[in-house]
Amino acid sequence: MDANETRVLARLGERRPRSFSEAADSALGALADVLPGVVALCQLDVDEQVQRVIETRGGGVAGLARGAGLPALGDELDGDFLRALGAESWLSAPLEASDGRIVGALCVAAGVAAAYDTAHAAELGIAARLLGREWENVELRAEVRRLRRHLNAGPGTDADTGLPSRERFLELLKREWSLADRGTLESVLIVGRLSVAASNNGATRSTSKLGLKMTAEVLEGSTRLNDRVGRIGETSVGAILVGCRLRDAPTFVARFLEALERVSASERPEIDVACGVQSLGGAASATDALELAEAAARESELSRRQVSVPERGRE
Repeated sequence: MDANETRVLARLGERRPRSFSEAADSALGALADVLPGVVALCQLDVDEQVQRVIETRGGGVAGLARGAGLPALGDELDGDFLRALGAESWLSAPLEASDGRIVGALCVAAGVAAAYDTAHAAELGIAARLLGREWENVELRAEVRRLRRHLNAGPGTDADTGLPSRERFLELLKREWSLADRGTLESVLIVGRLSVAASNNGATRSTSKLGLKMTAEVLEGSTRLNDRVGRIGETSVGAILVGCRLRDAPTFVARFLEALERVSASERPEIDVACGVQSLGGAASATDALELAEAAARESELSRRQVSVPERGRE
């Protein structure tokens, strides 16, 4: 095993990712460092029977770009189609769930012949196996959240988003603030204020409601199972990142906004969210923490998608 192979394997296994997005970014970055050409992560579109490119790294094959649909022949990609895109050599590996379902693919293609060897194929296969498991974890977490929303439906649940209402969220916040105030656990509160791009006829109430629902789904999907998410205003949502340090919160916010941007770029309406951050340990009470985070979110609206961390509670 040469140094490049060792470095790829070390990067793929260096730490547990907090999200599929983080896992994909790490895997694509590691592969792009050692594999010539362009590395592409694809999601299987069952209806069209194509692997849809959702992220790439590298270059050299212009047609292999985000949004491209690559015809699938079983577990393999259509070689003639890749050649038509400008590829002269390529490798692909399926993203497989534990039940055998193919959910996507990793592929790499170059504009020159004989660009890849067996070591490259092994590196791609290991990365695909890891991402297949992470993809399945995302599906399982989504199902757990769906069941949780079903069990919690009723009083205290917001009808538009399925998230806890402001009153219920504040109850959850009081518990986490108490733990933070005692020094038991460090946690951070995130508040996101939503604005929806107006259509030709202006942003309607139904469009704003759809945007809020999409934002809530992306925010919930970006958190871990032990975090807490809720609707806290007409156009705002909140998340309690349990066990998160204040200095790590901007990383979460950036990942959430990137995921939201991908969703709103492929669908409508276009969504913009301004986020405010507040350490629970730096607030006098749970209510104070919520008010500070909301104020920080209002402030960050002025600088569009910038994370605003108030002076109180800074480390």
